[in-house]
Amino acid sequence: MSIINRYFGVLLLLSCLTGMIVPSAGEATSLIVMLSLAFIIFCSFFQINFSVESLFSDFQISIRFWFFRYLAIPVAVYFLFRYISGFYATVLLLSFLLPAAVSSPSFTAIFGGRPELSLKILVYSSFLAVLTIPFIMRWLLGSSIHVPAGKMLMTLVYTIIIPFMVHLPLRKISMVKNITGRYNALFTLIGLCTIFVVVTARNKQTILENPVLVGIYAAEALALYGILYLAGYYLLPSVSAGVRKTFSISSGANNIGLGVTITALFFPGQMNIFFIVSQLAWVVALIPLRKLLVKK
Repeated sequence: MSIINRYFGVLLLLSCLTGMIVPSAGEATSLIVMLSLAFIIFCSFFQINFSVESLFSDFQISIRFWFFRYLAIPVAVYFLFRYISGFYATVLLLSFLLPAAVSSPSFTAIFGGRPELSLKILVYSSFLAVLTIPFIMRWLLGSSIHVPAGKMLMTLVYTIIIPFMVHLPLRKISMVKNITGRYNALFTLIGLCTIFVVVTARNKQTILENPVLVGIYAAEALALYGILYLAGYYLLPSVSAGVRKTFSISSGANNIGLGVTITALFFPGQMNIFFIVSQLAWVVALIPLRKLLVKK
């Protein structure tokens, strides 16, 4: 487990490269991605203490962070870019709306933040994303892009709400809870690697045929993640360093697997390619981030 924690980002990067050489799963890709996401989120729920006291401690600061980072900023960024580029306005809107990654509490613990606060942000942002992603995108994009809010809502229900409901009776079984707690990083790694392999494999031909476009998207995605991490760190500057690290990780380590799933199902083409490339940027950004936050 210590090896997994230490080389988490490197292992994810290797999974992306593996996707370039393995055969594609074809039409089963979307189902595999959804099941993998549901599995990761299912395991992550066992790490959370759902007592009233734990969930509502730090409630005010968590909700304040959520409001600015996952609601106000996405809308502001969209209006800032809508007259510059409709494509990038949509890409940035979804990127900023994506909830915190299920692996963010693990990263927070590794990088010296507050994992219990990260867990709360994960819960709030994930459950509220069920409403914010489909309906804000439908509201802002309007007729410019067909956004099936109902189908998108059900996708989020399958990957977030149902895993939560299934885990409730199982968390009472000590053996299940102990195993998921002890090997959570491993289960998260397995789920993320599965997503990265199958999605990269499905789109490797497009990636290989458009190396210049992929290079541009990679540079843009790296810049985007740099902004996301910085935005989280400096969003509420008056809080302690540990909280700022937590906010930085919760902001930058977004649920890119969910973004890939949504774009694969509802926004095929270049937007899906951007989020596929963003997987690599998501992983690469973790490497310098670890050195930066541990030093801080």
